[in-house]
Amino acid sequence: MRTTFILLFALLLCGAVKVHAQAKNAIGLGLGLNTSRENSNGFGALLQGEIKLAPKVSITPYVGGEVTYGAMAGLSGRYYFNKIIYASAGAFGHIDGDYHGIGGAAGLGFMLLSAGHQALDLNFHGDYMKKGERSTPVAGFRLIYSFSFTRLE
Repeated sequence: MRTTFILLFALLLCGAVKVHAQAKNAIGLGLGLNTSRENSNGFGALLQGEIKLAPKVSITPYVGGEVTYGAMAGLSGRYYFNKIIYASAGAFGHIDGDYHGIGGAAGLGFMLLSAGHQALDLNFHGDYMKKGERSTPVAGFRLIYSFSFTRLE
């Protein structure tokens, strides 16, 4: 399994070129790694959309599951500063066993690669949520593969 992943990732890198960051209409899959104050470190996955509102502005609804959050759903806005960097901020809800609640998220992302309709971006995020009676800060990153419905420049 790991060898297959490495080969597929290498093929993606060979067929990719540097991306010009832009808001887009896209759907993507991501893997995440996070850590929180309560020592719940771990992986997760999410399904994310991106809806272009203006050339440099988009919204990104997402659903997924990650250690610390349990199941989650959220909505963030993105602003693209230049060809590589964007900032994001938004809110999410989560359910983790007996715990549920809402939280806020902020992040900084980097568009790594692009090939026609495909993009790979790396997002570093910091979240703040209520888990029961405790406030829990979370830090992590997500690597997201997106398919754009329009050709990327």
